[in-house]
Amino acid sequence: MKTSNLHSWFLPCLLGGLTLATPTFAQDEDTPYAYPDEEETENKNNSRRRRTQDEDSPYAYPDEQNPERAQQRRSRQERDTADEFRRAAEGDEEEKGYERMSRLDDPNTGIAFEVLGGAMFLSSPRGQLVGDLLPAVGGRFTWEYGRLLGSEALREALWFDVRYTYAGVREGTKLIVGDTQIHYATIAPAYELTFGESSDYGAYAQLGGGFVYEHTTLEVGGKLTPMDGTKLLIQYGVGLRGRTKLSMESNVRLAWRVELMRFRRGYQDDTFVGASLGTAF
Repeated sequence: MKTSNLHSWFLPCLLGGLTLATPTFAQDEDTPYAYPDEEETENKNNSRRRRTQDEDSPYAYPDEQNPERAQQRRSRQERDTADEFRRAAEGDEEEKGYERMSRLDDPNTGIAFEVLGGAMFLSSPRGQLVGDLLPAVGGRFTWEYGRLLGSEALREALWFDVRYTYAGVREGTKLIVGDTQIHYATIAPAYELTFGESSDYGAYAQLGGGFVYEHTTLEVGGKLTPMDGTKLLIQYGVGLRGRTKLSMESNVRLAWRVELMRFRRGYQDDTFVGASLGTAF
């Protein structure tokens, strides 16, 4: 009698325990048991978040949106985009943390050394249209100081030369011979117009000043008489300038120039026609 009562209670208890254990095992280990009220609240919140995201999404269908809210959202997006473009155009964005890309793309120093040669037409003291034709040689140092101004348009357009040119002439008769050596030293700024936005070639105009040192030795009957003189001069002229890149792995370039330059010393104008070749860094 006792055994039959035990069996009759054991089966209901076992079924009841399994029924209560099923929702318990369905929960994650780290997730607390959700009661019916909390599940309903969480489902409402998730539904509200999904509905808000769908309304703000650009891919939401128009018939599923509130027309007023959609119009306000579009106006806000257009206004924000217009403000960004205006700030970028007016330069309101902070640029202190950015480097200019030109300095990264072209890290050259803008310094060049060149040797020059050509023909010097000395102004004739006898009033001739074309004076004595002499060979002339020299050298120059060039620096693109426009890089200091922070302007892309003037970066390579402004530069100046420190230049030295030499020409010599010997003329006279058997009795009287004059040997003249002329040394030109000038500093001349220039402005260059390049053949394109990022071109390494351009045409330039130059205007500067300096001095000329003239040493003359007069020989009369075997007797030498030296004479020296210094005058201020003005240098002006035009030319073509290029900086050809030699290698993609190096910043060293081939600097060259073809020019027509004049040196005015006193009432005389000496004309130089020539070219130069060198290295730019």
